[in-house]
Amino acid sequence: MSGGGGSSTTKPTVPKFLETGYQQGIGMGRDLSAMPYTPFYGPDVAAMSPLEQASFQGTDVMASAFGMPTSGGQQYLPAPTQFEGGAMGYSSAPIFEQAVGELRTRRPAQADYYNSFFIDPMTGEMGERTIEKQPVALEMQGGGRRGK
Repeated sequence: MSGGGGSSTTKPTVPKFLETGYQQGIGMGRDLSAMPYTPFYGPDVAAMSPLEQASFQGTDVMASAFGMPTSGGQQYLPAPTQFEGGAMGYSSAPIFEQAVGELRTRRPAQADYYNSFFIDPMTGEMGERTIEKQPVALEMQGGGRRGK
């Protein structure tokens, strides 16, 4: 015969400070997920300096002296933009804005749907599909925003 034995089970517990950290991290992830793409409006690429432009001209002069092809003074880049602080360069922001406008013109419903997941960058209004506007999702995940 066997003497009665029992089994014991242990339930893992998470320390309170760790649980709080997890909740804060999840809350921050929710907040950040509502932010739309943030374009950079500064210069992406620096413009050629006057010294670099002079070196191109010098290369043309030297090539011409040896009967080699030259650029003929043709510039292959558009005029650079002067940014705040005097920086000269090229920015992709106008192309980005044009693409966003084109999407809004050609596919307005798709653009509206996409934007409904994010905060309006002009007004700060939450889109209708952000987690903040989805009470069922918040209840299932254990609460709303931290500290609000």
